[in-house]
Amino acid sequence: LVVISIIAILASLALPSITGAITKAQMAGALSNIRQIYTANFNAAADALTTGSTNFGWPGDVTSIATIKDYVDVLVANDYFKPQEAAKIFAVSGIPPAVPSSTNVTINLVNCAFSIYRVQDSDSGTALFATTKNYTYNSALSSASTNIPFKDAGFVAFRKGGDGAVYKKTQFNDTNNIGSLSSTNGPLK
Repeated sequence: LVVISIIAILASLALPSITGAITKAQMAGALSNIRQIYTANFNAAADALTTGSTNFGWPGDVTSIATIKDYVDVLVANDYFKPQEAAKIFAVSGIPPAVPSSTNVTINLVNCAFSIYRVQDSDSGTALFATTKNYTYNSALSSASTNIPFKDAGFVAFRKGGDGAVYKKTQFNDTNNIGSLSSTNGPLK
């Protein structure tokens, strides 16, 4: 019984660090997903600049994009993502993925793990492009919200310039490193 109780104590001491490591790994996966979204969007913006199209580009430059659903629809319709890819990329652990068909996928706030900001071509590279939904610009993280990834464990932010990172919950107001809001402000709804 003594050996079993010692093992139980050691296990209870190790559990928080194991849980923390799993959450950090999930946030690293979210950073990878945002990077894929950024790459697709960067390609769309480059194509729009080259062709003069107003049907795709940075979210703040396309007038038909008002919601996450509109944003994903534009990327899928213009073949920057396949529906199956989009369903996986816009979800992370704790967020139910959308169910794609062979030609389309409906991703909305319920099954999107990210806030995509309305950046424009004219915005600087430090403008926020995307964050995990648990982050609100310059506000402390809250564990009370539902249907958000990582609660108050930390968050992921990615800037228009192509750089991103995983941040600790105490870094919520480090806007010099996180980035600034774009000239059109706020995320897609």
